[in-house]
Amino acid sequence: MPKKKNRKKRIATIDIGSNSTVLLIAKLLPDGTIELENEYYAPTRLGRDMREGNLLSEGSVEHAVAVVKELKETAESQGVESFFATASSAVRSALNKQCFLVKCYKDTGLFPQVLSGAEEAKFAFDGATFNVETTKPIVTIDIGGGSTEVAWGLKDKMAGCKSLDIGFIRLNENFSLGTDYVIHKRMAAARKVRKSFAPVVKPLTEWLDGQKSMVLTGGGMVVAYGAVIIGKADVDRSEIDMMKSKRKQLAALSKKLSKLDLKKRKRIPGMTIDRAEEIPAGLMILNEFLSLMQIKRFHITTKGLRVGVLRHYAASFEQ
Repeated sequence: MPKKKNRKKRIATIDIGSNSTVLLIAKLLPDGTIELENEYYAPTRLGRDMREGNLLSEGSVEHAVAVVKELKETAESQGVESFFATASSAVRSALNKQCFLVKCYKDTGLFPQVLSGAEEAKFAFDGATFNVETTKPIVTIDIGGGSTEVAWGLKDKMAGCKSLDIGFIRLNENFSLGTDYVIHKRMAAARKVRKSFAPVVKPLTEWLDGQKSMVLTGGGMVVAYGAVIIGKADVDRSEIDMMKSKRKQLAALSKKLSKLDLKKRKRIPGMTIDRAEEIPAGLMILNEFLSLMQIKRFHITTKGLRVGVLRHYAASFEQ
């Protein structure tokens, strides 16, 4: 006898990043497709609080695990039955990652899968291309606190990727871009970013071979850029998803925000307090990439790593 299809169920992923921890809840339908439902964000800043020697601080570990526990309880209150937890750059690079993972398991029952850079890039690509219909080549760039992932390919078929050890937290800490507007520091930071992107430019240019591409930019800092463009607090993410922008607009806003002191930047319509200090670094990374690749226009996507993880997780269920 044929097996009965599973009833629809709620599944969730908890993504433990360098800057924030995010819960995404979705409904898994009997045919294997997913419907995105609720998303919850909490700034945990694991990457920012790392001690010398790439060690996660005890305080940041305690805080992040407490947040994971709270998010799991939130998901359970909404009927979530299955979880898939991931950890990215900060945990990946930490020498004491096992301490974090074991504590997370003891306190929450979840043992996060530590993603490699390539896995992070693949999931970000799969998430960004979710429900995107195009026959053009697709380029995705996902800018995080500790790393940046670039991937390229066709719809639902990634052809290549690179994970780069450059993120807005590390860039800001090294060059104080969020608190001081010092031209020589900005120039040095820009050189650092361009050098970091060097491994991407040649293979991506060769793969594109002159073709026009759809460029999807993601990550919390890019979404924050979209909120500032709209210019209102508590903007619905659906208003930002697939928003179009020109690189000239990005460069102009990046320069404007960088020149404002932190207090004034926090008062910009659409700016959230937790993004205000590091948005100059995040926008610099994006602008330098677009400039190197001579990309004039791009889309902002609110879907990325978490959606990609959910797509992968949903496929593991036998229907």
